[in-house]
Amino acid sequence: MSKQPTLLVYPQLPKAGLGNMLLVWAKAVLFADINHLPIVAPVWGKISIGPYLRGERDKRYYGHLFYQKNYESRWKSSLAIFRKKYLHNNPAISQIELSHLEPQNVDLHLFIFNQLPHWSDYFADLKEYQPIIKQELSSIIRPSVFEAILNRPTPEIGIHIRMGDFRKLKPEDDFTKLGNVRTPLSWFIQVIDVTRKIAGYDVPVTIFSDGYDRELDELLKLPQVSRATAASALSDMLTLSRSKLLITSSGSTFSSWASYLGQCPTIWHPAHFHAGVFPADISQSIFEGGLDPESMTVPDLLIHNIKLAFTSI
Repeated sequence: MSKQPTLLVYPQLPKAGLGNMLLVWAKAVLFADINHLPIVAPVWGKISIGPYLRGERDKRYYGHLFYQKNYESRWKSSLAIFRKKYLHNNPAISQIELSHLEPQNVDLHLFIFNQLPHWSDYFADLKEYQPIIKQELSSIIRPSVFEAILNRPTPEIGIHIRMGDFRKLKPEDDFTKLGNVRTPLSWFIQVIDVTRKIAGYDVPVTIFSDGYDRELDELLKLPQVSRATAASALSDMLTLSRSKLLITSSGSTFSSWASYLGQCPTIWHPAHFHAGVFPADISQSIFEGGLDPESMTVPDLLIHNIKLAFTSI
């Protein structure tokens, strides 16, 4: 009788921010869960000079936030170079049949995930599996980190303002037609204003951002607007996910992950809202979508969510 081959899943994470890393990690985790396969420990970032040269607050190294107890050692996949193996790059997220694996005369099948999903629907394969992904993520966060996250205040209105490597808009730029640019602060101010009018009072706002205070001054000078205390990117993401209402940065997978994990009402700029992150049943009762107070009426579902979340004083 021939020996059964070893099967391993390897999330080969990109050199990117936490949101993009998690997209690759999640697909690998979901594939492994469906097929009951072990996962090789991922590398949660490498020391890179780029964020330092650009003066970014987030240096994009996250290895200290996670532990590897649920993973196979990376040495195991490294030693695979001495074995007869076959690499399956970015396979479909589905059940596999061992008897159908080709080729069959190998010692190791290594399922490698290293490709980001298309920007038009980042969460296409993940929407229906949020409970699994959320549980898997919680299980690999170091206990001290997780405890610190749970002890942070729950935001009433949580705002994510992405700056970092997103460039500042020039006067001649059309935000609606550009990617990887900073969402105008004027839009955040307008959304805060319309939300508070619906709620009937100045609902407290907490800003989470990789920018500096001087860059956020327009917002911070508003009443009942404050900045979250300094913490890791992971802590900010998970704390944002607990918001009663989330206001996002366009084009940010970090914002998308906060919305996906929290399944909280979520407002995007309409020019940059695409497929969303909620499964169909959730989106029937919880709003996720675009809002431009200058040119749109507020959707009824969002009005309902705001009134449900905030009680006038």
